[in-house]
Amino acid sequence: MRNLARKLRELSARYFPERQMYFRTNGVVRFITVSERTQLIFVGLLLTLLTWVIVTSVFFAFEQQILSAKEAEVQQANREYELVNQQFEALKNDIEQTARNLEQRQIYLQQLIDTDQSLSEQADQAEKQEAAPAAEASEAKGGGADLISHVFSSKNKQQEYNARLKELDYYRFELNRIENQQRELAEVMIRGISGKLAYIDNTLEKSGIKTDKLMQIAQDRPSSELAGQGGPLVVFADGFDETLPPSEPFARLQAHYNKLIDLEAAIQSMPVAIPAKKYYISSGFGPRRDPFRKTMAQHHGLDMAGWWKTPIYASGNGVVTKAGRNGAYGNFIEIDHGNGFKSRYGHLSKILVKRGQQVSVEQQIALMGSTGRSTSPHLHYEIWFNGKPINPLKLFKAAEDVLKIKRQEYSRS
Repeated sequence: MRNLARKLRELSARYFPERQMYFRTNGVVRFITVSERTQLIFVGLLLTLLTWVIVTSVFFAFEQQILSAKEAEVQQANREYELVNQQFEALKNDIEQTARNLEQRQIYLQQLIDTDQSLSEQADQAEKQEAAPAAEASEAKGGGADLISHVFSSKNKQQEYNARLKELDYYRFELNRIENQQRELAEVMIRGISGKLAYIDNTLEKSGIKTDKLMQIAQDRPSSELAGQGGPLVVFADGFDETLPPSEPFARLQAHYNKLIDLEAAIQSMPVAIPAKKYYISSGFGPRRDPFRKTMAQHHGLDMAGWWKTPIYASGNGVVTKAGRNGAYGNFIEIDHGNGFKSRYGHLSKILVKRGQQVSVEQQIALMGSTGRSTSPHLHYEIWFNGKPINPLKLFKAAEDVLKIKRQEYSRS
């Protein structure tokens, strides 16, 4: 330290020796002596000023950089916040769309329940069953956090973000719970409808009518049971289950129910009432020995023998398409019941209806006789379906089940 102090004193003495500054004023020369100490103080002040200028300049330069960095950080945070906001809005829209779909499904389910008592009873049973644990429902789809995840540097924004995330999680949880309940209810209703379809299949099989053919005819023409309805087609709801895979419960429920209502509507047209109260079967449907030629021939109807003028009744609701003489049939009536069904009545002694007349089931339309190619009083009774004759006796045997379907007093086979 002593050496350093000595060296500093030597340097000070070498570079800052005592100096005189001379001034000449009015011929008089004066001088000022500047000591080594004064020079050191002046240099010190000068260096201090220079240092202050440098430090201040550096500070201002870095301050601008810091402010620019802060501003960039804020802008980045705002962009991230905006991006998260957009994600929130997208998720919110998705949830709202899901809610609308669930609402439409609920309306559809309620319509089915309101129109079918058996489905209403099954729905009540389903409600009594234990619902799927809520936790499982939530776990199945996850919460909003699995779709949006972000950490904000701002505490306030993070709190706002967490609150919105919690709100979305709640809505998603509730929607998942409702959807699971609706899917379970749909499965229960599908089982109920499947039972009714099986009942209809068995009934049609007994009556000799193929279900697929009846379905095809029912789909190709409006049913008489739906008469008085119409108007422009309006889609039930935008996107309502239109894109569901066929395996989804609601797609299967719609397919099953549409088939059920088509078949039930078509069956309403089946003429199953017996056209005479007192009769016996004198000749059956199919191949037989012709009573006049004594050779085998095809018999397209059922001969129901009885007394003269035995009342003959319409076997179902319909429109009289023919009423009058008809060759071998004698006095003849044909009634169109809709959905491919027609009934024919031959050998009548008197016709009580006219062409174009609307008749109802069991309405008296004629009296039994023996006109035309007939050996004695009887009713030649035919049932045609889709342009082909079918055995009326099979419809008589299936009549009780058909009437249960018509009266909606059946549930499953």
